This record gives sequence, structure tokens and C-alpha cells, in this order.
Amino acid sequence: MHYVAWITLGLGVAGATLGNGGGGSPPWDARRAEHLLNRAGFGADTRAVERAVERGQAATVQGLFEVDPWIQEPFYARRRGDVAREPALGTLTPEERRERTARLRAEDASQKNAFLGWWVDRMLEGEDALVERMTLYWHGHFTSSFRELKSSYEMIAQNQVFRRLALGSFADLLSEMAHDPALLIYLDNDQSRKGKPNENFARELLELFTLGEGNYTEKDVREVARAFTGWGAKTGRFHYAPDRHDQGVKEILGRRGRFDGDDVVAILLEQKACARHVARRLLAYFEGVEPSPERLEHYAGFLFENHYRIDLFLRELFLDPDFYRDEVIGARVASPIDYLVGCARRLGCDPGGSAVALTASVLGEQLFGPPSVKGWERGLTWIQSAPPELPSRLAAVLLGEVRVRDLVRAEKAEKEEEELEAGVSEELPARDYLRTLPEEFRKLARLDLHPRLDLTHRMLLAGCRDDAEVARCLVEDALAIPVEPELVQHVQERLTERREALGIPEDELLNDPQRSGPILRELAIEILSLPEARLH
Repeated sequence: MHYVAWITLGLGVAGATLGNGGGGSPPWDARRAEHLLNRAGFGADTRAVERAVERGQAATVQGLFEVDPWIQEPFYARRRGDVAREPALGTLTPEERRERTARLRAEDASQKNAFLGWWVDRMLEGEDALVERMTLYWHGHFTSSFRELKSSYEMIAQNQVFRRLALGSFADLLSEMAHDPALLIYLDNDQSRKGKPNENFARELLELFTLGEGNYTEKDVREVARAFTGWGAKTGRFHYAPDRHDQGVKEILGRRGRFDGDDVVAILLEQKACARHVARRLLAYFEGVEPSPERLEHYAGFLFENHYRIDLFLRELFLDPDFYRDEVIGARVASPIDYLVGCARRLGCDPGGSAVALTASVLGEQLFGPPSVKGWERGLTWIQSAPPELPSRLAAVLLGEVRVRDLVRAEKAEKEEEELEAGVSEELPARDYLRTLPEEFRKLARLDLHPRLDLTHRMLLAGCRDDAEVARCLVEDALAIPVEPELVQHVQERLTERREALGIPEDELLNDPQRSGPILRELAIEILSLPEARLH
């Protein structure tokens, strides 16, 4: 889908200023309430935003931290070894062994996919939204990947730790991650032993997880690696091998002693550089811009003085008037998960967590599969990582307007047209073309998606009576940011054009859902194709 006339409005809409009355705290209005619900969770529909305004800022922020303690061990996962202990591998023929290994891999992949579907369902439902937001954040901070581990059990167990400690102390989380099987295996520490320490885990611990570049030396990396020798995993659990641990004296960040991994964690947490690094990453993530030196120093000091309590840090941030400054609101590029989950939540459509997880993978955000130990690059990278029309086309699939196979045919036709213009033409049947697409795309094509999205009823509930009111409601519901009146006028003109082409009087449009439904869904997809739809 290409909507050139709309695109000319550009990304500048998000930068439109809204005065706050000449200083002091900005008013608590729908714009700021939606900003909080977008950043602290995964978006909300218009009624939820209205309720947040009615409750007030303090009560809305407090509600984010009221977590259901029932969701602590949410998903039972089996280790691959538990699935097939009998018969022993040694009793099998080579062919039987291959078949059994393939079955175990398939079962493990199925377990991973089931868990990811459950996790994204939590995002779609808005259950403990801030917990799930922080679970996703920690997944990108302490990165591990199913591709390298080839085992879902450790990845799921790690995700459950993130959820359990999402709003707790970073100090506790860091200690857990120092013992985490998925992280230790992913960064090769299970191979580290006395006399031959592996420095991968030590380097990322210092550079990415705690201190940041420039706050440690290469000697610190080597000494930390020695301290973590013997730390690894066995049968899906942390395993310490004393005979592989270097018991000698180490010197780390100016401290000397016979340190082990627990000692290293304590030393790192004593460094104000650690609080500064963690605070900077949190501020950049939630605000979408790098913090000023003064803002960073305030929040780093706050984090350090409050023993790395993430809940206190976020409460301070969400009540901070500067969190709602014009530079921040509506200016962060949404990741694929944010874009897809946000679209579904704002429009009241539930395509299912598994479908959303697969679709996000097609767009470059594969849960349990960060591209590198640095996690996902953010900002404009999300827009540059996929063809500009693909996100809205996939959103159309999830909202029930387009079938995946129809989308594949459209993609195939465009590819053949491009090849024809380039003087290269190789016509493939749609089925064969599908095989050339990413695995996630092929899996998505096999899903039977029939989401029910009744936008007509939604407009009736909102009290819409004419094209202008319908257009305004559609734009407000579909987008996470405020927009200029000109965009609403464009939507109104397109709605009027479609309605008149069908000979439907303006005051009768919403009386016939069979005729109005397709028009409204098509308009919603067009709105989601705008650059503004990728901001929140």
C-alpha cells in the first residue's frame, strides 16, 4: 500500500508543541496520560486513556505498580532431558537416534513458541503492563538467544526471573544473572576454567550490563574472568565446579582479594559508574532520547542512594514533569512489538500472541533471538530494517483485513515488477515464492487468523454522527500520538469519497455494519501505514 499524499505530512507532526501554561507542572490530560500508558505499558484504547485522566496522574502511576502476585510461575517448562530419558541414547540405532533428536528439537521449539505466545498475550491483555514492559527491557539488557542455546528451558527460566524481579532491585537481578544458566552458556562462561578463563562473560558484564565503556581496564576484564571460572550450568541449572575455579588473588577495580563471582557483583554495585550506566539506559529507553548530563546525574544518584530499586526509579520518572516534555511525547519510534501490540490494543482487536510474536520477527524483533549481545538497536533502526509498507501490511493481516496468502501474492507481484524493470524476470508460483520468504513469514501464512474487529460498533459507542466525527475517532483510536487537524481532514475526505461511491447517505453510514465495516477497516489500515503510526 502506498499513500503518497498522506506521507507528505511527514514525521514533523510528532514535534508539534503544546504549551504547559508558562512553567510548572504540565496539565494531566489525555496527551500525557496516553504517553505514560504507551511507555510504561503497550498502549491503551481511548476509553482507558479517558479513565487515566479521570483518575489523575498520581493514582494512574500508582496503579502501574499494583502487581498481581499470582503470576510468578506462569508457565511450566520441561527440560529436553526430562522429556526423553528412556530409552537411553546408547541403545538406539543411528536412525532411531536421529529421529529422536529431531523429535526433541521439534518439541523444544514448540515449547518456546507456546511460551512466547503466552508472553505476548500478556502484553495484548494489558495484565501487569509495567511488569511485562520491564521483562521485555531486561531481555534486551541481559541478552541471551535461543539460536545459540538451542534449548527453551533456560530461556523461559530466565524470562521468569526477569518477570519476578522486573520492578525489584537491580542488585538482586544482577546477582541472579551472574548465576543464570542461559546467560552463562550464551556468553561461553560454562567453558571457563582455571588457567584458561573465557573473557566473553566478563567483558559483557562490565561493558554492557554494569559499568559501560571507559570505566574499566583490560586487566579488569581478565581478572573478572578469573573470578568467574568454574561458574556454568548443568541440566538447566546453575552449576559451580570448584576444581575449575581460580582460587588465586585478583585485582579488580582497585580491590585485591581471592574474589569469586559474588564478590565481583558486590564490587560492581559499589561503583557509581554502575548506577550511571543503568540509569542512562533506562532513561534513554523510556524517554527515547539521551538524557542531559544534569538529568543523568540526578537519576544515577537517585538509583544509587535507593539501593538500585527499579520501582522507586520508575515512580520518580513517571511523576517527573520533564518526562512529559514536548521533546519526549510521541517522539520515540515504536519497535515491532510496540507497533503491533499497540495497534491491536488501541483498536480492540486480539489476533493472538503467537501471531504477533511471529509478525514482530518478520519485522526484525524476534523474541528470544536478539541480533547480538548488545540487544536490539532502537530508534530509526526499526524503520530502516523493513520495507516501509510491510508493517502496515502485516498489521492488516493481524486486524483481519488481509490474508497472509493474499499479502504473499502482492509481495510476489511487486517483486516480479521490480525484476521486470531491471530486465530480470523469473516467475514463481505463489507457493514456491512463499518458500523464499523468512521462516517466520511461512509460519504466519499457516496460521488461521480470523480476528473480529467491529469498528462500526466502536464508532456508535463513541457517539459519532457524521464523517468528521468518524474520522476524528478513527485517527484518535489508531494512533498513539496527537496529530495535526490536516491529517484528520484527509481521513474525512477519504471516508466521504468511499461512502459517496457506494451511495450511502452520511447519516446512514453506521446503520449498516456490512457496508460500513470494510470502509472503516480499510481506512484504519491506511492510517496505520502513516509514518506517525510508527511513533509513540
